[in-house]
Amino acid sequence: MGRLPGSWDPPAWSGPWKGLLLAASVLSSCLQPVPAQTPTPTPVTITPASPALGGNVSLAPQNVAQNFTSCNWHRSTTNDETSRILTYFPPPNPVQHNGPAHTGRETAGPGCALHIAGLTLSDTGNYTVQVQSRTSPGLGTVVLRVYEMLPRPTVTPNQTLVLENGTFTLRCNSSPSADTVLWLRDGASLTPSERLVLSPDNRTLTVLGVTRSDGGTYQCEGGIRELLMQGSLTGTVLSLDPLSLCVDGPASVRIDPPGPITLTLGSPLTLTCVADSVPVPSYCWGLNGTDTNQTGSSLTFNPMTLDHQGTYECWAHNPITNRTVLVSRTPAELPPMSLGGSDGFSIPQGLMLGTKREQHCEAWGCEGGGSDWTP
Repeated sequence: MGRLPGSWDPPAWSGPWKGLLLAASVLSSCLQPVPAQTPTPTPVTITPASPALGGNVSLAPQNVAQNFTSCNWHRSTTNDETSRILTYFPPPNPVQHNGPAHTGRETAGPGCALHIAGLTLSDTGNYTVQVQSRTSPGLGTVVLRVYEMLPRPTVTPNQTLVLENGTFTLRCNSSPSADTVLWLRDGASLTPSERLVLSPDNRTLTVLGVTRSDGGTYQCEGGIRELLMQGSLTGTVLSLDPLSLCVDGPASVRIDPPGPITLTLGSPLTLTCVADSVPVPSYCWGLNGTDTNQTGSSLTFNPMTLDHQGTYECWAHNPITNRTVLVSRTPAELPPMSLGGSDGFSIPQGLMLGTKREQHCEAWGCEGGGSDWTP
């Protein structure tokens, strides 16, 4: 096909046209935008690790480039403007521009660290830092938890006097904020067992089949799980509440001093009734079946006279178990007594019939339903 009249022939790709096209191509490549660098994950350290309500805390990003130009702190997991706390520009001319989420308690410092004073529970949450740098920008998020200083817990027993083989329950009155409750007895941790039963929230301890070994000082420790795992008692207060257990008694009764007693006319006589009982029992003393009107644990005659010869009886009564036990000391044979007081007489241990002792107890007005006798 031939060429049309007046058509234009393109110049040959040589000479000055070729140079102009190459220059335009180079200029076009220089004007293309440089792709943005991906921020480096930046860990953030919280100091102290367990900040308390009303205290201060520092959130410090790690491995921040020395030539960073600015950083933004946000109270969220994103870097939107509404959650921006502040923007910080480093020295030589440090400047802080506060954002919509600034409360007046936040300041920035060297290394782009965020300092928060006068912590409140509402400060708990996510914090994000965005570090601007020409060479190594960074982005990090951390969760801040503010711990409440818990009030002093108390231990409340459902009863303070418990019979042997009975059951008692202790309640730990700790703050609702405490997510961990531990129990101790006499300073040692209690481990749940068939006899030591804990409620699902550990706030109630029930002791089954009470024995004497269950008596002691119980305490509950209420706190935050994270603090306890760190070995810190911050926010955790101990409460010591003694619990008296009336487990049995009187189990045995004796009159001291033991063994034969040598007495001298005109000299004082003191006998002591010792009962294995919790709580301390009440006592009645008798001499030859007659009430001596002495109700303490000790019986004293001063001076000793001929009327004080005979059988000495002590009744010990536990008002909780309603159990009464009797012990007596009586001579087998009474040697003659010297009115001058130089000779003595011996009272070896003896035994009286239990029925007679019960009659004595009722006659004297001692309390108690059941009774036992001890030789």
